[in-house]
Amino acid sequence: MGGAMGGDVRARIEDEVRARIRDTGVDPARDARAVESLVGAAIDAWDERELLDGRAPVPDRDGLVRAVTDAVAGLGPLQPLLDDPTVEAICTV
Repeated sequence: MGGAMGGDVRARIEDEVRARIRDTGVDPARDARAVESLVGAAIDAWDERELLDGRAPVPDRDGLVRAVTDAVAGLGPLQPLLDDPTVEAICTV
């Protein structure tokens, strides 16, 4: 998801997922799988609209699912580090 368009797509998908969370009452802290399902549905809807308008779907669906799920239900960019068993500490400089 590189470039300005990629960031715009991610932000719009994230906004849509946050709205769906509010509408459904899903607790992102307790149910990351439900959030991941909402993210997948939001991306599917996005792709369908893009294809109907003659544009390409998101290029890295799995990466976008992970990034939005981490942002909404996890700790954003820190989440992959927390999930990595080889990471022993996270320090700030």
